[in-house]
Amino acid sequence: MTANISTRGRVLGIAYNVIPTADMERAAEWWTENFGFNARHHQEDSVSLFRDDRPILHLLQSDDMSRAHFRVEGRKRWIITFFTDDIEFLHKRLLAKGVLVSEISNEGHNGNFFTLEDLDGNLFDVWEHREVELVY
Repeated sequence: MTANISTRGRVLGIAYNVIPTADMERAAEWWTENFGFNARHHQEDSVSLFRDDRPILHLLQSDDMSRAHFRVEGRKRWIITFFTDDIEFLHKRLLAKGVLVSEISNEGHNGNFFTLEDLDGNLFDVWEHREVELVY
């Protein structure tokens, strides 16, 4: 059975991702310093991070120890993947800044990947693929 999806009212993409942080101001500074995001919409317990005029992350102050990751067979897995046009340059820059990153993994036709952890232990994936075009 084929769904009849209208061209109106469709989901067009993901607007931003919400992640928990123990120290919102410190986390916002870390993200802007390491990724060049700009902080907007400061609230008492949250701040939005943008790339130019596009929202990327929303940091939410949380005293709960849950973080943005889950486990599969005991191994931490990420829930957010960032896309880059130069994974080696980004990887080297983050390493030089002391960011906890994994080695770059070349997965053939699936592209290149590495993971990183932010100050709160939230886990993220970074992906580069020369044959995929993302609109952002």
